Amino acid sequence: MLLIRQLPSYSVIKLDPSCPTPSTPPVADFWSLSKSYDELSLVCLTNQAPTAGILERSDRWTAFRVAGTMDFTLTGIVAKISRVLADADIGIFVISTFDTDFILVKHNDADSAVTLWRKFGIEIVEPLHHTARLDFVDFDYELKDVANNNRAGKSWVEDYPTKSDIMIANLSLQSQQESPRVIPALFALRSRSTGLAIGGIGFKGEHIDDDFRAMEIGYSLAQSEQGKGFGTEAITGIISLARARGIEQLCAETDVPNIASQKALARHGFSERSRTDSGIWWELSILD
Repeated sequence: MLLIRQLPSYSVIKLDPSCPTPSTPPVADFWSLSKSYDELSLVCLTNQAPTAGILERSDRWTAFRVAGTMDFTLTGIVAKISRVLADADIGIFVISTFDTDFILVKHNDADSAVTLWRKFGIEIVEPLHHTARLDFVDFDYELKDVANNNRAGKSWVEDYPTKSDIMIANLSLQSQQESPRVIPALFALRSRSTGLAIGGIGFKGEHIDDDFRAMEIGYSLAQSEQGKGFGTEAITGIISLARARGIEQLCAETDVPNIASQKALARHGFSERSRTDSGIWWELSILD
């Protein structure tokens, strides 16, 4: 079983049934409205909570999504998840959708819940960043397994890791023996729906060319996941991370035949800096 920790803060709200029902935001990562004969309740991201018609509310909830799509015939999923926490007196709030379940625990209990679940064999993925369809997970989480292509019991698509992922994992292991990394620079890309690892992306290091200095980025996707727009989405995410870290200049290198990556970079405003017979260098200024 795999649980994916959701990054935003959630709120559980009791609404006045006599007031107008709040409209779903145009872009809503989670919005669950429930109505019965005598109650109207809402679970949503705290920063999207309505301001009118609130009778009661409880804030500071952390959500964990059960990865994948669960068949209606499956039994005992929530029971197993809740039983582990019940023994430690940690309460939960469960929201079920057609495909899956979301397990909510109070912020103060979230880290303890993760520790307990892992102790009882439930895998927890904790992203550091996400886009609409992708979670960015610290590459160190499964670094040795990726380096050795150890697939036993892993939540990976069949053709992950790629040769590039394996090479980078081995290089990362070697470099960390000399200088441990403090801030995550490399990320496994996981589907937010299935929880499966499908590729990787990261900051490869500073690229210096005469007076030009920029942080080089690189990414790879399992072949089965190519052509679905994940590359473009991953670049969107790494640019957002770069901006949050105060990085002002990015660059990337593509092989000449790799038209898909070239188009993905160009869509994000990268421009061609130089070209050789084997590769093209791209640059992007992300000054606000």
